[in-house]
Parts: sequence; structure tokens; C-alpha cells
Amino acid sequence: MNCSRLRLLLAALPILSISTSVWASTRVWPPNCTFPAAARAVESQSGVPDRADGQLTIVIRDIANNVTNGASVVLAFSGVTDVALCSDQLDPDVLVNCAARTVRKFTNTLGQVTFTLLGSGTGMTDTPSPGQGKIYANGLLVGSFDVSTFDLDGTGGVGANDLSVWLADFGSGLPHPRSDYDASGDVSANDLSQWLGVFGAGGSTQSCGASCP
Repeated sequence: MNCSRLRLLLAALPILSISTSVWASTRVWPPNCTFPAAARAVESQSGVPDRADGQLTIVIRDIANNVTNGASVVLAFSGVTDVALCSDQLDPDVLVNCAARTVRKFTNTLGQVTFTLLGSGTGMTDTPSPGQGKIYANGLLVGSFDVSTFDLDGTGGVGANDLSVWLADFGSGLPHPRSDYDASGDVSANDLSQWLGVFGAGGSTQSCGASCP
């Protein structure tokens, strides 16, 4: 190893040491965590969230690949401008911060946290959302995910008007994440099939009483 490479390595060691100590203190090692690439916001029926179509699970692990119990997991939606979260997620373990556009839960003894996101679209044929959702665990960024929603207008649950909004997204030729249920990067026939499946199942017939602004 020549002198210049040795100097670069020695200079990097303090940074690596600090980074490793941060991950160790927070008991979170992002490469060892598992989470879905996409989240699908749903609605409810008789006060029961549509878990069959919207449930997602995240597992938090540390640098030694051990699961992390009691980790604070935050899903942030500040960059997802065309999806509005329900202010009541119908889950007593979920902490909603409408101002920050986040939801939060704590991992169990298996390092797992499970969300069923309740929310809807804006109902407008606007431009695609400029960003993705973000996952933070004990304050560290774990990853990003696409966000879609079946109740595209925010009223009456998943119904005929939502289909009209979906068709407008499809016809625009733009990659609207809110209508891209399979997270393929395109709004396509397979997404329509999934929307029809949720509509037919009847688990998302009621929109939330109030949405975060």
C-alpha cells in the first residue's frame, strides 16, 4: 500500500468509528433491517382497518443481526403530497403527527412493527407525487418506499369515483405512484386488477372521518 492510500485509510478510520458507534448506540443497522418496497394505504369497514389489503411489517435489526425490541419506527410522508393520512389510524399503538405527516410505532420482542396505513388520495388529477415515504428507526434512516392508495378521492371509501380518478392517472401516461399498486413504476392493467380486487372485497368501504392536512 502506498503512502497516499495509507493516509486516506487512516483519515477514514475516525469517521468509520463514529458511524459504527452511532449504529451500535441506536441498535439499528439499516442493511440488516427488512421492509416492503411499497405501502398501500387503505380504508376501513365498521371501524376495522382493511388489513388484508394494506398490512405491512418492518423488522429492525442491529449490526450483529439481532432483532431490536422497543425501537421507535417512524413512517414519514412529507414527500408524498398526493396521499393524505387519516388522523385516526384505528390502532391504539399508532402515534400520528399530522403536522409532520408521520405515523409511529414501537417494535415488539421479535423486532417487528406492523402498520395498516389508513389514508386516501387528493382526488385531483395532479402531477405525480415528487417523493417516497421514508422509514426511520431510532432516528436513523432505514429506507424508502412507494406509496399508493385505493380511496383516491377521500370520500365514500373505495368506490366508482375512485375508479374515475385511477383512469385519469392511467390516461395521463405519467407514473402516478398513488395508482401504481404493484410498484412497477407504471400505472397499468395489473394495477386496475388490484383496485377491482380491493373494491370487490369490501374491506375499505368507509373513508376516514378526518384526514391530516
